[in-house]
Amino acid sequence: MPVPKPHKDESQDDFISRCMHEVSQNSDRTNEQNLAICHQAWRDRNKQSMRRIDPEDYDDEDEFMSDCMDEMGDQEACETMWEEASLKRVTHKTHSEEVQGMEFVLSDETPDRLEDVIMSDGWDLKHFKNNPIALFNHNPHAPIGKWANVRVENKQLRGHLEMAPEGTSSRIDEIRRLIQAGILKAVSVGFRPIEQKRREGTDWGTIFVKSELVETSLVSVPANPNALAVAKSLKISPETMDLVFAGQGDKDRIRRRGFNGGHANRNGNGGRQMSTLAKRIQELEAQITAKRDALQEHVDKMDDSNVTNSDLEIMGKFNEDIARLTKVREGLLESEKSLGNSVAQDEPNPRNKSLVVTGSGRRKEEAVTPHVLVDRRADEPDLLDLFVRAATVAYFAKGWGRTIEETRLKIAEKYPKYKNDETKVITDIILRAASAPAMTTVAGWAQELAHTTYAELMPLLMPKAILTRLAPMGLTLGFGNAGRIVIPTRSRTPSLAGSFVGEGMPIPVRQGAFTSQTLTPKKMAVITTWTKEMDEHSIPAIEGLLREAIQVDTTVATDSVLIDANPATTIRPAGLLNGVAATPATAGGGIAALVGDIVAVVSAISTSTYGNVRNLAWLVNQTDMLRASMLTAVNTGIFPFAAQIAAGNLGGVPFIDSATVPAKTMILVDAADFVVVGGDAPRMEMSDQATLHMEDTAPLDLVSGSPGTAASPQRSLFQTDSLALRMIMPLNWLQRRAGTVAWVQNVTW
Repeated sequence: MPVPKPHKDESQDDFISRCMHEVSQNSDRTNEQNLAICHQAWRDRNKQSMRRIDPEDYDDEDEFMSDCMDEMGDQEACETMWEEASLKRVTHKTHSEEVQGMEFVLSDETPDRLEDVIMSDGWDLKHFKNNPIALFNHNPHAPIGKWANVRVENKQLRGHLEMAPEGTSSRIDEIRRLIQAGILKAVSVGFRPIEQKRREGTDWGTIFVKSELVETSLVSVPANPNALAVAKSLKISPETMDLVFAGQGDKDRIRRRGFNGGHANRNGNGGRQMSTLAKRIQELEAQITAKRDALQEHVDKMDDSNVTNSDLEIMGKFNEDIARLTKVREGLLESEKSLGNSVAQDEPNPRNKSLVVTGSGRRKEEAVTPHVLVDRRADEPDLLDLFVRAATVAYFAKGWGRTIEETRLKIAEKYPKYKNDETKVITDIILRAASAPAMTTVAGWAQELAHTTYAELMPLLMPKAILTRLAPMGLTLGFGNAGRIVIPTRSRTPSLAGSFVGEGMPIPVRQGAFTSQTLTPKKMAVITTWTKEMDEHSIPAIEGLLREAIQVDTTVATDSVLIDANPATTIRPAGLLNGVAATPATAGGGIAALVGDIVAVVSAISTSTYGNVRNLAWLVNQTDMLRASMLTAVNTGIFPFAAQIAAGNLGGVPFIDSATVPAKTMILVDAADFVVVGGDAPRMEMSDQATLHMEDTAPLDLVSGSPGTAASPQRSLFQTDSLALRMIMPLNWLQRRAGTVAWVQNVTW
């Protein structure tokens, strides 16, 4: 049937409950699958509403919330939509210069590295001034104070930082000292663009004409030796240093590659400075590095969940510029190699010479350090450029939710260089690592970080009880204050039956004979112990678990005694099969054997009781009943006993099924003659002072015989700070008439 749709104003819990009821009908799916379908229907409902109402179409939060609640009726979902949309619209720009006390220039009209400009006269400060919280690193959970006197002055957005009072936290006190030392001086504004336009004369620059200030943060700075030295002298904690210096240091800085050739000297006539190939190559390296830094800044600013065509175009422009400059540099490297080889014809050691071109066009040989020349083919891609491509592919693969290879080929449709073999190889290499991943099973490599929890205790599946279902079909008694129960009955012989007597003849005088059966109190009992520490700290509580376990296990033990063939003793009652010979099983198997066994067992009881049967009941194994329900009549395909067994009877006689009954065994009992005394809820008693003989099979008196012999091992609950739970259950039973039990074993069907 179709998946139901959520009703308007219907809560999620109500919908899931209704949906589970509807999709579960006439379905072969599991409950887990149905639950997943219902949750997806609820999510789709929100998606449909989100498509109808878009927070991007609203400037006012109250107006959006009103329309969203009318449409969706879910305040939490509406608030989440507005917050996510607000975050997408927030742009961050960083400004850094010398700080005068706590007075900061938050932003000015200087173009940044992306050639963007924020117009100072377009700032909207109304909402920000309502709550001018100062954050650190744009972390909403790390407020450090508030901004005062935020205003536009001399084409600059300025503000005075009022730090939280000294002593608020050690982290804030350390940040205050770093500001005073002139180390922390970078401020980043988070703003929502209201009006913007393309900046003329640039490839991708933007002029933000009007902007709403959302938040302003003090931000960390790249590490440098001087700043680190000052911070250490101020006794700044390692944690704060890592936070302030962005966890960078020298290890994360990109090392710019250079060449060892020296700069050209001026010519002997005082002419212009010579321009060497090495210097030109160095200048190209600097341009390439700057482009890569700008590309990285652009990638960091992009929104993973909303990658626009403009973002891709800017990224492509960066990549094209980097590729063009790289190609020029490679051409110069190849030229340097060729010109160096021409010198080698006259010089015994040409690797120590570099060709210099002076301003007048004359050539001059200049000593350089060894290995200045790079043996590289002109068409060979730069390794760093390949790594940049691989990182770009990985970035967009995460944002688009695609595989690395799919993303590379998608980008290659617009930028063919991503399709070459070198890019594919480097992209694959980046995804591989020689080290093993952290695993929960590897000691010393993250196993210690794996959290252990315990679910709710799974109940032990035990056989179904026989005694508790058989007893209500017979006679149930209780000892009360009596020490025994006597059940009188008449002996079958001699008979008090009347006889035909002739006229005038004497009438026989006969006497009857009576007998009785006596039930004395018997009991089942057990003790178990645990320490006080286990009692106080176990989850779930161990006492409740042990109480339940004792009752369940005792039920199984009772049923085992009930259907065995052992005689009664002073401590236990007789089993139902005591003194009862098994009826031979019908040979041949199949449905004929089943019918034969039923007839034979019923006939055995009828013969023994002269047909006086009152309330018969089968005791059977449930596996045998399943097999019996699947027996078919010969050449018909009909299952004669299937309906009976499904209704809980066999041949019109109800059955009690339990795994305690041995397989291929059927016991027939006239339950009207079954008498049970006790068997109610057991008596549970606790102790923390007793001394016990810790023996589970043949416990002894603690001290017995003369001279006294102590049982071993013993345990004092008081001395060991332990607890003991004792179960006592009075129980006895008997079958009042002989011949009211019959059974068959090793059936062939």
